[in-house]
Amino acid sequence: MKKQNRVAFFNFLSVVLLRGISFFTGPIFSRMLGTGNYGVVSIYNIWVSAVAIVFSMQVAGTLPTARVEYPEEKQDGYHSSILTMAMTSFLTLSVIVMLFCRPIASALHLDTILVPLLLFHAFCNFCAQFLNQKFVYEYRADLNCLISVLVAVLTLVLSIVFIKLLPSEQGYYGRILGVALTYCTVGVFACVYILRKGKVFYNREYWKFCLPLSLPLVFYTLSDLILGQSDRVMIQHMMSDSAAGQYSYALNFAMIMFTIFTALNTSWCPFFFDDMKYGRRESVVRQGKNFAELYTVLSVGFLLLYREVFRIYASRDYWPAMNCIPVFVAGYYFNFLCTFPINYEYYRQKTKAVAVITVVVSAVNIVLNFVLIQQMGMLGAAIATTVSHSLQFLLHYGYVRLVLGEYPFPVRSWLVPGLLFLAVMVLVFASPKLWILRWCLGAALGLWELVRIKKRKSLF
Repeated sequence: MKKQNRVAFFNFLSVVLLRGISFFTGPIFSRMLGTGNYGVVSIYNIWVSAVAIVFSMQVAGTLPTARVEYPEEKQDGYHSSILTMAMTSFLTLSVIVMLFCRPIASALHLDTILVPLLLFHAFCNFCAQFLNQKFVYEYRADLNCLISVLVAVLTLVLSIVFIKLLPSEQGYYGRILGVALTYCTVGVFACVYILRKGKVFYNREYWKFCLPLSLPLVFYTLSDLILGQSDRVMIQHMMSDSAAGQYSYALNFAMIMFTIFTALNTSWCPFFFDDMKYGRRESVVRQGKNFAELYTVLSVGFLLLYREVFRIYASRDYWPAMNCIPVFVAGYYFNFLCTFPINYEYYRQKTKAVAVITVVVSAVNIVLNFVLIQQMGMLGAAIATTVSHSLQFLLHYGYVRLVLGEYPFPVRSWLVPGLLFLAVMVLVFASPKLWILRWCLGAALGLWELVRIKKRKSLF
């Protein structure tokens, strides 16, 4: 139990530092950049993520499955072999992109000079995330935490320095360079470390095992990115850079709940896969129930407090997007509910089903965005994404129940927390001015959950 708590703590802290940088530094950069430049940076980051997903073939997504398939002494060789495969893909596709650099830059609404930076930044992002995943499943959470601290400090310092050096109308270059240079440094280190440790650059068995699992994950992860980010791109095209900046900033504020979910899921997943591998089903059910309880309390607490905190967090220029925040949180909650069936599908190596469902839901999301943005503006985009995440959960849950048959998590483990979340959503919309009631309720729930964690002596 002590080892589990230690690993969970450092994994949680690592993800919060890596993914929470944009949240914690949001008030600084939103004021330094303004809504227009902030919107450009957000769109650039989306394209970096998209390139990293497609060009890497999502080979890192096979690490947990490979840990079940191969013994410990073969893990490093598997890692270096599939990293070489991803590098080959990156190099080939990057050459093709550079041949059409100008039209691609125009289509992406980016300066031409940013395209080669975007490609290398995407590759290094992939390498850094690969190393992060490797350390997670090796239970080396302390090293992940150390790297996360370095990334957090470097991105903050370099971004501020570059923004100060550049003219205000080109401030987005400063923010982009600050993040890109940091990840390029970490990514190169990660690539060299993995290759030197594994020393296997081509293994037919490993590539044959990896590709059937990883290629569906490209469609899944890219569709998931579209599901989560297409709203910002469509707002930029259908409204303006400024509207995209306002929407992105409110989404960035709400994204603390996605960061917390990712951190908790990253901490829980290694133990989930081990428990499933060795048949410890009671542990799976117990920890899943505790996970659902903890994230629900955190989400409810965020909803109860968000309105007053956002007024401090954001300047008035960003307040028009404030009503989108509870809708974002609802979308993240459905995303959280999806993690139980999706992780089980990963364990059963059903990555094709994961991909198909996500592609379908992403297509629905784009259609809903196109319709609702025209009718309701930014709020319509938020509603479209939340409706899509709810459909995603229903499809995944239906698949594991009706097709796979066996499912380790009982209905009550997520239904009761879900009803609590729904009740608080209604309360938040019904009592925007009763802030004392909301804050007292949030404090009471927080104390109750702390007592529960202390009693079981574990997050999960």
